[in-house]
Parts: sequence; structure tokens; C-alpha cells
Amino acid sequence: MIKSLIEIGSTLKEKYHGLFALIQKPYENVKEEPKVLVVEFNTKKYLYIEGFYLETYSAERNQKRYFFKEPFSSQGAASSLCFKLPATFSALKQRLTILNKLGYKVEDMNLVAKEIDKKVEEFKQRGSIDKNTSVLVVLKIDGKWPAENPILLEKMESIYLDELSTYKNKKVWKQRRARCHLCGRDTEVFGGVGSLLKFYTVDKFGYAPDLSPEFSWKQYALCRECIFNLERGLRATEEFLSYYFYGKKFWLLPTATNRLDKVLDHFKNFHGKVYKEGYESIEDRLLYEAALQQNVISYHFVFTKKTNQKFEILLHIDEVLPSVLKQYIETKNNIERDFVLSTGYEIKFNFLSSKSLKSQKDYPGFTDKDFFMFVDHVFRKSFIDEIFVISKAMSRIRKDMVNILQTQKEKIPKFSVLEVFLSLEFFLKFGILRRKIGGKIMSDSGYRDFFKQYDDFFNHPAKRGLVLFGVLIQKFLNYQLKERDSTPFLKVLKNLRLTQKDVENAFVALQNKMQEYNVSHWWRDLKKSIALNFVEAGENWNFSPDEIGFYIAIGMSLYSLPIFGREENNSEGGEDVSEE
Repeated sequence: MIKSLIEIGSTLKEKYHGLFALIQKPYENVKEEPKVLVVEFNTKKYLYIEGFYLETYSAERNQKRYFFKEPFSSQGAASSLCFKLPATFSALKQRLTILNKLGYKVEDMNLVAKEIDKKVEEFKQRGSIDKNTSVLVVLKIDGKWPAENPILLEKMESIYLDELSTYKNKKVWKQRRARCHLCGRDTEVFGGVGSLLKFYTVDKFGYAPDLSPEFSWKQYALCRECIFNLERGLRATEEFLSYYFYGKKFWLLPTATNRLDKVLDHFKNFHGKVYKEGYESIEDRLLYEAALQQNVISYHFVFTKKTNQKFEILLHIDEVLPSVLKQYIETKNNIERDFVLSTGYEIKFNFLSSKSLKSQKDYPGFTDKDFFMFVDHVFRKSFIDEIFVISKAMSRIRKDMVNILQTQKEKIPKFSVLEVFLSLEFFLKFGILRRKIGGKIMSDSGYRDFFKQYDDFFNHPAKRGLVLFGVLIQKFLNYQLKERDSTPFLKVLKNLRLTQKDVENAFVALQNKMQEYNVSHWWRDLKKSIALNFVEAGENWNFSPDEIGFYIAIGMSLYSLPIFGREENNSEGGEDVSEE
């Protein structure tokens, strides 16, 4: 991944020339428009403050004036004459020590910090800055902005390279001639890449190969050119290779055989379109565009998280092939289209990340860790365990069933169930669902027009029987609610935590209850098909209560499909199995 960043930076050397490669965005997704506190200094004898004023932050001015560069540590010196206003006075003084490093004589640094702190308080009292406003401090010296002073920029380079080799104000790397780890040249190298890449690590596959975790800080040394190319790569990534994938920020880093510049231009233009035009599904469109790039060998997917000074990589998938992206888009589109055609419900595949299935306080469900696991397995083409998915889903579905009011017609969180159904169908069609090898459908036991669309999914007669049982249950519950304004039969279902024996008993209990209500002649085809499937499934289904509950839940969610007939009807929409 680091090598890919450096290759991207090398390709963009002309775009981000010289020290301007170091410029970073100070703010992203802030609630209120940031303010810039401009501190004007004069250098007649000693450096002293001449005045202050406020202006609104703009990314364009950052490029032309401010020259913002994140400091290497939360309490350390600023690495430019532009820094975010720290939360504490002591940190502010630390930031200002950049003036000393640049050779300016400051008579009393404590007094300078106090003046800035006092001015900030004045602006707050006037209402120009409130408690939620982000403030960028820019030190303007002798009328020149930081980016307009070539002498200062030159000094900044040596300070920057020196800071790389420092940890907690202590030098941990001595400058030397050696082999650059990336380009292989014997030249002057600089250590401390961990300061530059705050997520830097060598104990995870693909980050920085061939390095020993224990001594990596000694081994990983880069020359000036590779370091600046790395900064350029990070800059490009920040500007047009960063996207959101189902709400999670990630980098899309291409590795190309040739003409990487053309590939990068394409993504730069696409990034602009995303925010100017928008797309119905940015995730699908992005991966579609990525799959089309002919010069690309593979991509790195890097999911990131930034909080204050901490920058984490939550997931890194290397060598994602364009062919896999193409297969993903085609499979997803086909599954979603067919699902609408067969059920009438528009459900989207989203790695089980919807709010209705997401783990929350007092609500079980799928976590962010699960989301990253699904993404990783899909794009690496590795197996996902079906029972794991069903068990997690059923823990949430059961919780929601308990909270569904008795007055509601449907007793199941339908869209949650259908999302899990569609997701498992996707994993199956994509070829990565690990599931039990079980029974075989030996004969047609009814409702072939529905089941033939999901032959591979409902690959056991018990699964088909359970789905149809769920349909019958929901139809009866609706009738019971209409007759009694309550659904006492729900208790028999044990919140869908049923064994095979429980199902067999519940099926008998349901038929008895229908007889009690004088509707035993209703839904004949359903009852017959359920019985035939259960007989064909044999005496030992070998399904867990979670699996049994899930297939019943699918039927309860799809009970209203025309193929399953009307609620009160002697003749069903499905095929009468006696015709065979």
C-alpha cells in the first residue's frame, strides 16, 4: 500500500511540485464554517504582534496562502506557520515554537501565546467565534503569507525531515547514507515514517512488506524523493481517491501497468461529478468505473478513521482485481432485479449494514466489525459462514418481534428478514457462501413458480416446508387478529426459537386451531405442500433453531405474494400438488 501511494505521488510530481506536496486539508465535514485567525507579525528587532483579524476559511486560500501541515504530535511544534487552535494554552505555546526553529527572535514566547489567547476570547465574547467554531491560526510575517515566503519554505523542508526522525522531542534516527527501502537507491535516507503515516504498522499483511515488526523503525528509511512522493500520494488520495462506501470512508488506490496518470485523471474527474451531479448509488457507480480502467492491475481498498491526532486503518484489502469488481456489480444488479420481480419488494444489497439490522444499545445485530468482515470476504472471494449470518440476524429479528405491538397486522420485521434473505442469496450466487450440504428436492411439492427462482437457496425440502409454514402462520395470525383482536397463537412459536420437534407440534397445533375457528378447509394447498415437504425432508433435518426460525420468518414476510393465494380462500394461487 505504501508503495502504491508513492507511485501515485511520483505520477503527480508536476501537479504537487516542491514543498506544496506537504499541504493538507485542515478540516473535513465540520458542522460550522471554520474561521481563520490571522496573526500579523513584524520583525524590526524582535518578532512582535502587529495586529489580528478574522476571515472565513477556504480550501483555495489554504493552497495559495496558509500552507497548512498537520503537526507530528498533539503537543509538539507546528510543522508550518499555520495550525489549528489547540485546546490548551500549553499546546498553543508548543505550536508557536516553530518561530524559534525558523530562526526568529521572540523576546517572550509566553507573552505571544497570551496575546493570541486573549484575542480569541475577545472574538468569542463578540460572537464572531462560538464554542463549535473551528479556528485555524495563520502567522503572517512582514506582510507575507506562509506560502509566499520561499526562504521560510526552504527552511521548513529541513525542519520537516528533522521532525520525521524525532519522537517525543528525542532524536530516534540519525541521518545517514543507505539504501532507500522503496526505490533502492544508495543515498541520504530519513527514518521515522511512522510519524508521517500515523497508521504506519508492519504487523498486518500488505502495509509494509518484508519488515520485522520489532526493528521496523530502523529498517524503514526513505530518501527525500520517496518521502515527498509519499506526501503527494497522500495529498491526491485526500483530494480525489477518498470516497464513502456504505457510510464508511475509504481510499481507492489503483496499481497500473502503465499510464497511471490517465487512470488518476479519470478518478479526479469522477470525484468531481460525484459531488456536482450525484448518483443513485455512488458505491455501485464507483466500482463500475474502477472495473472499466484497462491499465489497472488491481486496487487497494483502505478503510480509514481519523480522530484528532489518531489515524487508523480499519480494513486494508490489497490486490482487488477489476474482474472481481465487475463480477460484484453484475451479481448485485442481477440479484436485486430478480428479487423485485419475484417478491415485489425493492431491497438493496449493502453488506447487512442497514439501520434495522445494525447493532445498537440494547439491540443485537451486525457490528462495524461484521461489515468490514463481509466486505473483506466479498472482495477477497473468501467464504462466509451461512449459520453465522443467520444467527446474528435472528438475534435482532427476535428482539424486534418482542417489540412489535399486538395491534400490528404483521408480526415480523419484514424488511429486515428480506434484507438478510437477499444478502445470503448474493453470497450464494457470488460463490462465497459456506453452507451445509443437505437434502435434495426429489419431487415437486407445490409452489414451483416461486421456488424455481431460488432452487439453489432453498436446497432442502425442509427449507421449503418451513417457508410455506411461515406463510400459513402469518395468514392465520391475520385472521385471528381480525376475529379476536389479538394473536394468542404467537406463543406457540416461542419467538421463532424452534426445534424440528417444536415445528412438527406447531403444525399440528395450527391445524387444530384452524378447525376450532371453522376454517380448516382454507389454505388446503399450503397445508398439503407443507406436509409433503416435511415428509420428504425425513426424520432428521439437522437445522439449528436459528435456521428454522429464519426460514419461517421468510414465509411470514412473503405471505401476501399472489402465488400464495388470498387470506381467506379454499383454492390457492399455488399449484395443487395432487395434479402431479
